[in-house]
Amino acid sequence: MRRSLAALVAAGIAALSLVTGAAAASAAPQSTASVQKSFTFVIDQLATRGPNGAADQYIQIKNLSQVPQDLSNFRLVVAPSQAQRFTAAVIPQNTVLQPGQVWVIANPQGYSGPVVDQFFSGIVPLTDRMGVALLSPSNVMVDAVATVTTSPFMMGAPASPLTTNQPLALVRFSNTDNNAVDFHVAPRTPGLPGPDA
Repeated sequence: MRRSLAALVAAGIAALSLVTGAAAASAAPQSTASVQKSFTFVIDQLATRGPNGAADQYIQIKNLSQVPQDLSNFRLVVAPSQAQRFTAAVIPQNTVLQPGQVWVIANPQGYSGPVVDQFFSGIVPLTDRMGVALLSPSNVMVDAVATVTTSPFMMGAPASPLTTNQPLALVRFSNTDNNAVDFHVAPRTPGLPGPDA
């Protein structure tokens, strides 16, 4: 009787650990290795600095599909390393982007661009060497870009980081799931869609 009771307790503990482990796994964003190329939203431009200095920052999201897409409750998350993740913004309700339309999220402490749709929520460590991911409301990674290999949001190889306070940004030129191929340092054009995705 004691053996069967001990076995029953052990089985219950094992089942409980499986359930809690699955819940924890579902709470983490989908790994970049399993992320497929997005056909809805992409990170279109990323500026970690600009003419107004180190805080002249913005992230631009683009609807690259041929139909309107609901961006409500999507999140932008910044990760300089595997252990550090910061929510830069949660997109407000009723945010629908038309085909080719962009959404600009900027640093309220230094952004000098002509348009902004939303500001970062709090202090966001958007440094030259980090990664940014766009997560769906169900916590699935839709798109990501990184300029350093230590970020969990790198896809393929890292893009080249910005190094000067010029009017430049990492601009998406293609959509191959390889940050080094897709993003190039080019003139920043917040509010205007990038050349291709």
